[in-house]
Amino acid sequence: MNDNFDSINDEITPTSTNQSRISFINILKRKKFLWITIGIILVLILLSISISLPIIMTKKKNTSHTTTTTTTTMITTTIIAAAITTEELSFTSMSNNNYPKWNRNFSIVAGGNGYGNDLNQVSLPLGFYIDDDNQTIYITNYNSDRVVGWKFGEKSGKIVAGGNGPGDGFNQLEDPSDVTVDKKNDLLIICDQGNKRVVQWSRQNQTEPKIIIPEIKCNGVTIDNNGDIYVSEGETHSVKQFK
Repeated sequence: MNDNFDSINDEITPTSTNQSRISFINILKRKKFLWITIGIILVLILLSISISLPIIMTKKKNTSHTTTTTTTTMITTTIIAAAITTEELSFTSMSNNNYPKWNRNFSIVAGGNGYGNDLNQVSLPLGFYIDDDNQTIYITNYNSDRVVGWKFGEKSGKIVAGGNGPGDGFNQLEDPSDVTVDKKNDLLIICDQGNKRVVQWSRQNQTEPKIIIPEIKCNGVTIDNNGDIYVSEGETHSVKQFK
């Protein structure tokens, strides 16, 4: 009886051991397959990332480049449009004669004969006044200390104020910078800058000049229809009105 039992046990024991070995081997195979599968998946993921990243970077670069190009094109278009509009407006204005126009040609109406004190010369002409009624241009000669009247079309001028050398005498000017005309009283109003004064000279009688505004280093002078005199003064950076 016991011998039979031992025989049965001997038969069962190897069988159980074999099954355990088979199960263990199967588990190892499954784990190995699982790790291989995971490895393949990781490799595929890494390959996908390595391929996709340059494409994304390229797309970003292309997008940035496209945006820059578009912006540049828009600016260029705007500038061209503005230029075209300006030309069209200028052409329309000229064709309708709404504005005066000048050509580039010119003619010399006074001086042009070099630097000097001759009557056909002007010396540093800083200011001038055009009197259409008398067909005369009045010109200050800063370096010659005089004002000359130059008739339209003439080849030389005529001294109408100063011309007696630099000085502060009543018949003298020093560095005159500007001139205007008081037509109502037939007077020349002159910026006598070097003497820091504004003087008047009669166009009919040059022997009776008069100081009308003392102690002012004027640069420019003009007169309005009411007879008020306006003087620009560089030292005070202002324009002054004298009634």
